[in-house]
Amino acid sequence: MDGKMYGEWRACDDGVSMLGRASASPPGDEEVSLEGGDEYCTVVPSDGSAQNPKQNLTKRERIKKLKEASRARAMPAVAAGGELVMYPPEEERRIKNSWARLMRWSKNLREREAARSAGDVGLDKVVVFGGGSFGTAIGVALARQHSQMKIVLLLRDPYLCKDINDSHYNSRYLPDFRLPDQVTATTSAEAALKGAQYAIHAVPVQHSRDFLKSIKDYIDPDLPIISVSKGIEVTTGKIMSDLIPSALGRKQPMVFLSGPSFAKEVMDKRPTGLVAASRDKVLCRKVQNLFASPTMRVNITTDVIGVEICGALKNVLAIAAGIVEGLELGNNAMAALISQGCSEIRWLAEKMGAKPATVSGLSGLGDIMLTCYGSLSRNRSVGVRLGKGEALVDILASSSQVAEGVPTAGVVVSLARKYRVQLPVLTAVAQVLNGHLSAAEAVAEIMNLPQIEER
Repeated sequence: MDGKMYGEWRACDDGVSMLGRASASPPGDEEVSLEGGDEYCTVVPSDGSAQNPKQNLTKRERIKKLKEASRARAMPAVAAGGELVMYPPEEERRIKNSWARLMRWSKNLREREAARSAGDVGLDKVVVFGGGSFGTAIGVALARQHSQMKIVLLLRDPYLCKDINDSHYNSRYLPDFRLPDQVTATTSAEAALKGAQYAIHAVPVQHSRDFLKSIKDYIDPDLPIISVSKGIEVTTGKIMSDLIPSALGRKQPMVFLSGPSFAKEVMDKRPTGLVAASRDKVLCRKVQNLFASPTMRVNITTDVIGVEICGALKNVLAIAAGIVEGLELGNNAMAALISQGCSEIRWLAEKMGAKPATVSGLSGLGDIMLTCYGSLSRNRSVGVRLGKGEALVDILASSSQVAEGVPTAGVVVSLARKYRVQLPVLTAVAQVLNGHLSAAEAVAEIMNLPQIEER
């Protein structure tokens, strides 16, 4: 015997009966088969010899014994060698076969992708617009994966530029991480863009229009722009897929990269999943291959609107989550708030043309979870401080990085009116940021809303 419990059980009129034998399960249990009629059964040891007749079991005792054995079978068993055995052999075989099929599929797909991209021209230069934490981190991720590629950060601040080039540290945003040698910085748009094969746009949304207008003469019309900026332009209500061509005055190849990704964890080489969205599937796959690495996987989609709207609205919801944390309202309140916020994002996103799968995927629910629960979230931190009673003006003045949820909140209310969607939680955030409600008052008002049916 192998020390595991196997057996087949079925319900009968008189309780539970067993087909076959029950082999020993936990150590110390006796190997038995149960024989007998309706009233009594005999415990028969594994060597076949009958025990003392006094140990015959009544019907009730037999049912109890079988139920105990059944419960033991549901628990992990310990084999003779001491290792934990979670499943019976047949189930173990099915699990191994399923995993083997998954690995074969993975290998075949990777080989096809490698063959498909074999003809791509070698990449040697990528420019990053902006030198904030995420722009720097995504540039570093590329440098680590492509050792011969030059990564040039296009900055406005000459002091930060000199700091990066001289010390190889972004001392303002990521002071704890040394940058690879092939990551450099410049304030010259002409020098940065010359010979670049991709441009990564990491400038905050509210400054993007002016920035792009100032350098558009140096941007080749065929240069693909990969936008990692998340938000909605306050003055126009445009998302980045509309803002970029509007600022440049022409169409431009574009991909939008989003998903749950803190810059510090990317720098720390922690596993990260992203989504690349573009209406150009060929370009989308090229960007997928560009960023793919042992620590970064990139899914692709054509749902640009869904990826962008989720990336913008999750910042507003994160402020609400921070308020709940700052008010110390507990886990129940946090779960209720975030689930309600997810529903509101879905309602608006689908009205705007997003796919439901996007909202429930990496760039939707995944990004929402990270931003609402993660301690590194700038928007969540703003909410926490609001919940503790700090004034918004003081919070913003003391922060060196942009919390996109603050300007986005008001635009979301306008979009809700435009698409005729009720967004109680996201609208309440705008009211708090405007100073029309305190954090505690907003929570009380939300709790007093009419009870409704789930939708």
